[in-house]
Amino acid sequence: MTIFILCLHLLAAVVTAALWRRGRMHFPPSLLPVALLLPLWGPVFAAAWEIHYLGGEKADREAESSRFGITDEVYRNIRMEKGGVEDVLPIEDVLVSGSPQQRRRLLLSVLHSGPEEFVRPLRTAGVNDDTEVVHYAVTALVEMRSHYAQRISSMEEKLAARPSDPGILLAFADLDEEYLRSGIPENSERTELLAHCRRMLEQLLNVLSWQKNAGMPSAPADTGTEGPENPGFRMEIPSILTRLAHVCLQQKDCAGAEAAADQLIGQSRTGEEGFLIKIRARAIAGDGPGIAGIIREIKEKGIYLSPGAREELAFWSTSSGGV
Repeated sequence: MTIFILCLHLLAAVVTAALWRRGRMHFPPSLLPVALLLPLWGPVFAAAWEIHYLGGEKADREAESSRFGITDEVYRNIRMEKGGVEDVLPIEDVLVSGSPQQRRRLLLSVLHSGPEEFVRPLRTAGVNDDTEVVHYAVTALVEMRSHYAQRISSMEEKLAARPSDPGILLAFADLDEEYLRSGIPENSERTELLAHCRRMLEQLLNVLSWQKNAGMPSAPADTGTEGPENPGFRMEIPSILTRLAHVCLQQKDCAGAEAAADQLIGQSRTGEEGFLIKIRARAIAGDGPGIAGIIREIKEKGIYLSPGAREELAFWSTSSGGV
C-alpha cells in the first residue's frame, strides 16, 4: 500500500511540476518544494491553490471588476488596492513602485487577459527585482515569441511548396508586419524581419507585374486561414507599393522608399501617398531643400490632397523653411 501511495504521489508530482513549468498552474515558486515533496497532500494543495486562483480570475473577468476590459492604450492601468480615480496608476508605474503582491497580481492578470497588448510593460517587468515577476514576464514573452515562430515555420513550408503563389507571399508579408507591430522583435531580429518582409513584397510585386503583362487576371489571395477571408479580394499593386515604401522607410532606405513612391505615383490616380512618402524619405535623409522641391512640385501639378495630407504638407512646409 505504501509503495502504491508513493507511486501515486510521484505521478501527481511530475504532472504538477510539468503544468507549473508550462504556466498552466500558478502557485508561487516558493511552494514548489511543498507540492513535490509532501506525499499526496502537496499536489492536492497545489490543485486547491489553482482552483482558488481560477475562481479569482473568473471574478476578474466580470463586467464590474475587469482589470483590463478597457481597450484604449491610455487607460490600460490597474487600481491600487482601494481609492478613487486619483489612485489609478499606469502599468509601468505599478511595476516600478508597486508592492510585490501588486506586481505579481498585475502580471498574472496580463498573462490571462492577453499579453500581446502589453509587450512593453512585460519588458519592463523582465528586469524587475522580484524574481517571480521576472519569471511571469519572461514566460509570457517566450510563449509569444514561440507562437510567432511556429506560424513563421508553417508559412515557410507553404512558401517552399508554392514559391510564386501571390496569396502566400502576401500572407507571409502580413505575418512579418504583424510580428513587427507586436514590439517583440528587437535589434538584429527586427532588422532581419524588415528585410524578409521587403523581399516578400518585392517578390509579390514581380509576380503581379508578370501576371499583368501576361494578360492574366489578378489572382485572389487564397491562402486559407492566413490570407484575407473575402473570396472576392484582389491584390492591388498600389497598396503593395505603399507597404513596400513604408518598410523601406523603417529600414532608413530613403532611395528604396522613393523608388517605390515613384512607382506608386505612376500607378495611383491621385499620387497623394506617393508624394508624402517621398517627403518622409527626404526628411529621414535631412534634405530640407529636397522637401521644399517636392512640395513645390505638388503645388505646380495641382495634386489633390485629402485634409490629413494637407495638414502633413503644412507641417513639412514649416519644417523645411517654407517654399
